[in-house]
Amino acid sequence: MKRKILFISITFLVFVILGIATLRWCSQPPCGGRECILTVEKGWGARRISQVLSDSGLVRCRLYLLWTYSRMNGTPPMQAGIYRLDDSMSPDSILGILMRGDVLPVETSWVTISPGLTRAQSLSLISEDTGIRKIVFDSLSTDSIFLASNGIQTLEGYLFPETYEFADTLDAGEILRRIIATGKARWPEDVDELLENTGITLHETIILASIVEREARVDSERVFIAGVFLSRMRSGMKLESCATVQYALGEVKEVLLYSDLDIDDPYNTYIYEGLPPGPICSPGLPSIYASFSPDTTEGYLYFVSRDDGTGMHLFARTYAGHLSNIRSTTGR
Repeated sequence: MKRKILFISITFLVFVILGIATLRWCSQPPCGGRECILTVEKGWGARRISQVLSDSGLVRCRLYLLWTYSRMNGTPPMQAGIYRLDDSMSPDSILGILMRGDVLPVETSWVTISPGLTRAQSLSLISEDTGIRKIVFDSLSTDSIFLASNGIQTLEGYLFPETYEFADTLDAGEILRRIIATGKARWPEDVDELLENTGITLHETIILASIVEREARVDSERVFIAGVFLSRMRSGMKLESCATVQYALGEVKEVLLYSDLDIDDPYNTYIYEGLPPGPICSPGLPSIYASFSPDTTEGYLYFVSRDDGTGMHLFARTYAGHLSNIRSTTGR
């Protein structure tokens, strides 16, 4: 009986010693002179990460890593990112790096979208500056599911003009989502109240803002130009915006011909009443705010460029007044 107890005791002691030795062995770094750049993708769990670390030769035993992590209740979670690791680091050190998110500095690309650019122009610019093929952006621009997930009908008008810094790890969809979200975050807070005052929808407001962007040159006039177009819509008049004709033509002409005004296109507001089917460019913030709060109090229905280099316009309430303004700018 004593021998049996002694045997059990010795066996138990051996297992304890082996367990402690194994635990100690697992907790030590492999120290094989191996270094690697490890990418932890978004959505990866502890099991996936531990397996990748084990396969990379950075830890001796992935189960030890899981056991240690479970003792911390998985808090904080291991962070996605790119890490520089080597096998001289202990599993506990690697775990700490991943939980703190001590990622490598990520290279970035700077993109500046100017007000008034069309979707095609903006996507070409983004593609060139980020190195992502334009065909990828073009594909997303016609993807109804992608557009709906961002709460928009089209990219035209929603690629907000701003200077952006994008991590080179971002894909095309993430870049576009950030641009769209940036624009929405800049809209006025009382959007619903403003839309009730104008009587047009949010999308129609962005369409109007895009026309104002292409027609106005001076910020102080944007509310009046927006007011002219809104008043013309309310009066059942055609907008007769040269900017919409240029969009229909696919080019910006210094001088439009009378034949240009006859082009049969839904964006030609000399022929078709109301707003065009969609925005004609990405409006800047001044044009967006002007279109949410257009000034119709003066009753202006017409405007013409002063042609004096200031970029300003002459406004009129009547057609006779408009003709008079035209004569004053042409000297006839």
